[in-house]
Amino acid sequence: MQIAPPSAEPDLAAVLVRLARERGARVERLRAEKLLAEAGAAWPGDPRLLWMKWLATGATSLGLRAKAMRMTVDDALRLAQDGALVVAASQGDQLVSLVLGFDGGHAEVAAEGSNDSRRLTPTQLTSELGAPIEQEPDKWVWMVVTDVELGHDHGGRLHRNPVNRLLDLMRPERSDIWVVVVFAFSVGVLSLATPIAVESLVNMVAFGRMLQPLLVLSIMLFGFLAFSGLLRALQTFVVEIIQQRLFVRVAADLAYRLPRIKPSSLHGEYGPELTNRFFDVVTLQKVVAQLLLDGVTILLTTLVGMTVLAFYHPFLLGFDVVLLALVTIGVFLMGRGAFSTAIQESIQKYRLAAWLDDLARCSSAFKSSGGAEFALDRANYLTAGYLECRRGHFKVLFRQLLFIFGLQAVAGTVLLGCGGWLVIREQLTLGQLIAAELIVATILSALNKLGKHIEGFCDLVASVDKLGHLFDLEMEPQDGQLALTPGSGVRVRITSASDGFDGARQEVRSLALESGERVALLDPAGAGGSPLIDMLYGLSKPEGGHVEIEHADPRDLHPETLRTAVAMVRSVDVFEGTLAENIHLGRPDVSMTDVRWALQGVRMLDTVLRLPEGLDTPLNGAGGPFIPSQLMMLMLARAVVGRPRMVLVDGALDGLGDQQLEVAIDLLTDPARGWTLLATTGRRTIAERFDRVIDLAAEDADAANLRPTSNGEAPQ
Repeated sequence: MQIAPPSAEPDLAAVLVRLARERGARVERLRAEKLLAEAGAAWPGDPRLLWMKWLATGATSLGLRAKAMRMTVDDALRLAQDGALVVAASQGDQLVSLVLGFDGGHAEVAAEGSNDSRRLTPTQLTSELGAPIEQEPDKWVWMVVTDVELGHDHGGRLHRNPVNRLLDLMRPERSDIWVVVVFAFSVGVLSLATPIAVESLVNMVAFGRMLQPLLVLSIMLFGFLAFSGLLRALQTFVVEIIQQRLFVRVAADLAYRLPRIKPSSLHGEYGPELTNRFFDVVTLQKVVAQLLLDGVTILLTTLVGMTVLAFYHPFLLGFDVVLLALVTIGVFLMGRGAFSTAIQESIQKYRLAAWLDDLARCSSAFKSSGGAEFALDRANYLTAGYLECRRGHFKVLFRQLLFIFGLQAVAGTVLLGCGGWLVIREQLTLGQLIAAELIVATILSALNKLGKHIEGFCDLVASVDKLGHLFDLEMEPQDGQLALTPGSGVRVRITSASDGFDGARQEVRSLALESGERVALLDPAGAGGSPLIDMLYGLSKPEGGHVEIEHADPRDLHPETLRTAVAMVRSVDVFEGTLAENIHLGRPDVSMTDVRWALQGVRMLDTVLRLPEGLDTPLNGAGGPFIPSQLMMLMLARAVVGRPRMVLVDGALDGLGDQQLEVAIDLLTDPARGWTLLATTGRRTIAERFDRVIDLAAEDADAANLRPTSNGEAPQ
């Protein structure tokens, strides 16, 4: 995907600083220049052709999401209208144009190196762009930049107040929410058409029967009600757009976040069960829609109606004040504890859901003797816990409902009695009394619906709290060194490194691997090698000592750079997709020819091609139609297909049959492959097939290199 900008070289540092500033971050120009220099070193070439890749890499290192896309100008402006920043090449000396926003008619465009912006129509913007894609003359290459908006800085509390999080979640929708509020206010004003028309009708009847005024009144009422219905329809349309955007934003954030989370942030959690909380986005959508459609309309209609009542008589003004005070008491005082009980109810619900997931995942275990009864007993116990929390939450809701229903009865009675007395005293007309009754009937009807919306809002807060557990999963840093010293293998040095993750400390006295060397860690206990593999693959950090890969600390490398150079095989990780997708993982530098080469290397190409759909054979989450040993060979093919410089094998060879083991070892130790290999195994016969064996169970620490201890104590 080649971009053909004019001859001038871009001031990318200025663009990167502006991108960060527009996303709410402050970045010094020197840091921006350093990030871009690292990108240039990783992908050397003509800046006029590679500027977008360098800029996207720099933006990613700053915690932004950046992606190059082929789009028309209209598509790019729609993304800008939704809050994204889009960047493209321009003509003339202004090489890079940054589109900051779009209001439907004009785009706010900033040129590189400028703090100012201009307003351009889509036609004017198109004329300023550089050459389009040759094969698609109506499309250009744009870089779309967004931020990871749903998480937060982990320097503060781990889980924020869910109400504050809800406000942050809705902030990008504020422009459309204001549109909904304006529509709701207009509907509230138009809702007065009926009581005012009734008041006019009563007055007309009191002064005699005339058909023409009645006809005019009916036509006007129809016009107001029809216009109100149109506004309601438009309001519903806008709310539907908000619902769709909420779903897309949450899904996109999690799809970006989950592959990048730190393993330590999942400590004590089961990842697949944790992601079930994503389904709370449906509650988020529905309740937000209810509140924006009914809740806002009810609130504004009530306020408009109370305002009209206040102009009828001072007594009705006092009635409004007392009614508002009592409603406030009913919502806040009588509803204390509603949020916490809703969250506890949600926690118990997910505990039960997790148990049901376990029953489906471990179905064979629960088919054994006594397993089915145990499954039912545990489900009953968790159900009882849920019911206890639900009763506690409903107690708060029922208390509110009783107060509101009582208020509804008292308010209606007081208005009728006192309003009738004011009519008798000739301080109100009969038409005003009837109009006031209709307005108050609308207000009381709103109060009747208030209970439903209070419960919905509590469910909304609980849903945001559950989604917050996903948003708070801490991600790996997305910055770091972008290139390693060129070569086919890597040189590894480990000096007195220790890993304390999961409470079991593993200490490395000294370990060195030369480029292209194949080393086995003999680990009969099955616990000493994995922490080292984790450190080399960047999944954990050493608590002490030092780890080097090709003269670079893994912590200082960009995760993409590290895992392009280092591949790991540990367990079977298969997702629902085609066999080819499970091997190439969408990597742009891995072709179908590479996939075939990797499958041939593990001697599975013929097996795959004999299947009806070949490389496009769909795999389910369990890996079907392949058996476990075949799936492990596919994982080995996935690791080597990118031709890494180092391969880490953590116990993956131990479960293979003799024939598959021979194939795997032949591939991993092939002299034609220049990668460095480090494999952990509990089988001495496997370890002896490698260039060097390090026995983790040896008593001599210098010979063993790795000495496991427990409880964080230093080795004796």
